[in-house]
Amino acid sequence: MASSTCPKCDSTSFETKLHSPHNSNFKLQFIQCSRCGCVVGTMDYYNIGYMLRKVMEKLGIRLD
Repeated sequence: MASSTCPKCDSTSFETKLHSPHNSNFKLQFIQCSRCGCVVGTMDYYNIGYMLRKVMEKLGIRLD
């Protein structure tokens, strides 16, 4: 299996960093190279799937 590499420096070590983009009303988690900081992706600050599941449980909604 191939391992992910940074497109800028070829490092294989990555990290997430919380950041609020300029003129944004919400935070994002940036997935970036831990060596050079090149951003390779983003994720929502909150785990939306988990939050939706909790709301569904409170409303009594079940998916079978």
